[in-house]
Parts: sequence; structure tokens; C-alpha cells
Amino acid sequence: MDLFRSDEFKPSAAVFPDIDRERIAKELDLRGCGQERGREGQPSSDAKVLDMVEMSAVSRVEELRRRGLETFESHRKAYSERLARATAARMAVEQGTRDAVSKFRQTVIEYQAMMVTPQEELREAFNWREQFRRKHRLGSRPARPALGWGAIIGIGLVMIVIESVLNSYLFSQSNPLGLVGGLIAAILVSAANVSISTGFGMAGKTVNSRRFFWKLAGLLLCLGFVGFVGIYNLAVAHFRDAVESMNDWREASAIALQTLVEDPIGLANLESWLLLVVGCFISIVAFVKGFLASDPYPGYSGVSQAVTDARANYIQHLQESNETLEQQRDDAVGELLETSEEIQRQINDSVDALFGQSHLVSSASAFFEQCDIAVNYLLSVYRDSNKSARETDPPEHFAETFEFERIELKPVDVERRDDAEREVNEINSLISKATREIYAAYDEAVDAHRNIDELQGTEYARPRKQTPPSLTSLKVVDGSSEQAESQQS
Repeated sequence: MDLFRSDEFKPSAAVFPDIDRERIAKELDLRGCGQERGREGQPSSDAKVLDMVEMSAVSRVEELRRRGLETFESHRKAYSERLARATAARMAVEQGTRDAVSKFRQTVIEYQAMMVTPQEELREAFNWREQFRRKHRLGSRPARPALGWGAIIGIGLVMIVIESVLNSYLFSQSNPLGLVGGLIAAILVSAANVSISTGFGMAGKTVNSRRFFWKLAGLLLCLGFVGFVGIYNLAVAHFRDAVESMNDWREASAIALQTLVEDPIGLANLESWLLLVVGCFISIVAFVKGFLASDPYPGYSGVSQAVTDARANYIQHLQESNETLEQQRDDAVGELLETSEEIQRQINDSVDALFGQSHLVSSASAFFEQCDIAVNYLLSVYRDSNKSARETDPPEHFAETFEFERIELKPVDVERRDDAEREVNEINSLISKATREIYAAYDEAVDAHRNIDELQGTEYARPRKQTPPSLTSLKVVDGSSEQAESQQS
């Protein structure tokens, strides 16, 4: 395309300059000069060559003739160059199509290399999950999806709010700040209760492990949670009793610890028992929620989630790879087609230029004839005026006509049209071939992407569909055509 765009030649409709004979005659004052020189008897009767006035008329037409010849040569050169570019364009397209196909294949190789890491991550994550299942004898049971930290924190906040609302009234009595102070105390108590119970639940699931030490640690954590529930909530209830009896929160904490040790279940009023029940209930709910925040078997949710993440990552890379390759394929093919259209148009213009050159030759011949006619007209204007004014006989050359030197114009090479058309067909063939190769490279790249089952090694051979027997393999019963048709049906 750049090869043709570099041509800045713009053919003009007016190739040859106009010859205005009357204007030239006036500018040279041929009539006046003829009469003046005729009265003087100039040129002499025995003159053999043109005088200066005649030479000026010839020079003026000669200048126009020279300009026309230069214009003709520039146009013919431009036409010839355009026709010559058909071969150069074919060679450029041949090189360009090879580069386009090579560049696209290189891009395919790069994206295939980029897929190696996601493929390895998927294989490794899947193999690790299978080894984890075999090692811990989990069979093929799917793992329970683990809750995210956002969900765990959100559920914990909900339970804190519920417990705080329930306990705020119970703590508001005997509180100097009233209901606001009771709410603050309830939030602090509930936050510690929910967070610690949830932590016990998440860590206590190791009781389900197949390993002895993990199972023992989980059992101890569960027993520790039972002790925590009883001691913590009893301590909170005793603290409330102490606050109600002495109206001093600082001294009530020391009294609560003392009464907790001496008489653990010796609560003074019903509100403290309600506080104990609500606290134990929230603790158990928080423990269960933490225990079930992921799969009951420790570590199984994480291993399973790694497989899910690896699959999602592989699919994302696969989609990005296919989309990018598809876009680059379309861009490459689009550029090739655009180049094909542009070059075909330019070469067709070159073929048209061939006929334009033929027309140019005929126009040049007519222009050169017009120059001869113009110069003889100008000479006749001068000579007629001169003869009408002179008393002596005019020179003999006044009766002669003037002719410029003949220029032999080269004939048009019509065979170049067939050569240009062959180049156009060759260019179209090259671009079509390159387009097919780019599509083939894209299809090979897509086919080379391995599916998830293949990467995991879980791809099973699908049973082939049984093809019905052909009609020619069916037998004819008793030689009857109707029975044969029945058998075929």
C-alpha cells in the first residue's frame, strides 16, 4: 500500500497547453511589424532564411511545443511506473504475507507458552487433592465450601448484636450510665464470647482428623471449649450479681471472682441466670458456626478450593488467549484484505493508465500537428501584412510552409496489460493462501489447548455411536422387492 501511496502524480485533464494563435499574434504585433517592415522592403527579396519577426513567432510556438512534450513525457513515465509497480506489488505482498503468517504463528507460540503455568497449577492442585483424599481416606466425597472471612466476620457481628441486645437490659440495672452503659458492657462481653467460641470451633474440627495427635488436640480443644463456656458465662453472671449488690463495678469484678470460686452456681437473682443461659447459647452457636465454616475434615476445604481456583484461573487464561488470538487473527486478515483491495484498485488504475497512455500518444500527435498549423498561421499573418505594405517582391520562402522536426512516439506495449492482470491474480492467490494459513494456525492453537479433564487425567473414552447398517447389506427375502423394502425400513 505504501508502494502506491508514494505516487504523488495526479494526471490532469489538460495534458497539453492551449495555443491561442490570435493572442500570440497580438503579443508579437505581427500585423504591425509586417506592415512596417514591408514599407521598408524588409526582408529583402533575395532573403533565404526567416527574419527575426518570423523567428520570434516560431520560438513562441516552439516553447509551447516543448512544454507539451515535457508534460507528455512526465505522464508517460508515470503511467509506465504504475504498470511496473504491479510486479513490485506482487513481490511486496508475497513478502508481507509471509511476515504476517510468521508473526501470527509466533504469537500463537507465545500464548501457548503462557498457558504452561496455568496448566501445571491445575494438574498439581488436582493431584494434591487426590493424594489428600487417599491419605485421609475421604473417598470421593466433595468438600464443603469454606466461608470467606467476610462471611465469618459478618455472622459473628450478627451474633454479637443479638447477644448485646438481649444482655443490654440485664447489664443496665445498677449501671451509672443506665441503658447506654449496659449496652456497652453487653457488647464487650458478647464480642469476647463470640470471637473466642468461634475460634474454638474452627480449631476444634481437628478432632475429625485421621492422625492421632491432631485428633487428640481437637478433643482437648473441644473439652477446653466446654470449660470456657461454663467458666466465662458463670463469671459474667456472678459479675452482674456483684454489681447489683454493691453498685460499684470495679469492686464487683473482685467479688465476682471470689463468689465464682466459692459457689459457682450460687447466683442471687433470675436476671443473672438468664444472662448465663443467653451467654451459653450464643457460645454454642458461635462454636458450631466456626466448626462448620468449612469442611468438617481439617484442611480439606483448602485443598478442594485450590483445585477450584486453579480451574477458574486456567479458564480465564484460556478465554483471554482465545480472545486475543481471535482479535489478532481478525486484525491480520483484515489488513491483508484491505491491502488486497487497495493494490487491486491501484493495479486496475495502472491497467487503465495503459489505455490512458494510448490516448495520450494520439493526443500528442494531434498537439504536434496543431503546433505546425499555429506557427504557419502566425507566419501567414506577418507575411500577408508584409506583402500588402511592400513595393518589392517578397522573398521566395514566404510561399513555403514551416514544419517542426518530427518526433517519433513509442508505441504502447499492450502486452503489459496481461502481465498486470496476472500479477493481480497472483496477489489475490497469495493473500488467500496467507488468510487460510492464519486461520489454520488459529484453529491449531485452539485445538492444542487441553481441556480440564485431559489435564486432570480424568478424561474417559466416550462410546462411539453405532452406525445403522447400510441398505445394501440387508438381504432380500424370497426375492421380493416389497419384502426388501420392509427389511430396509
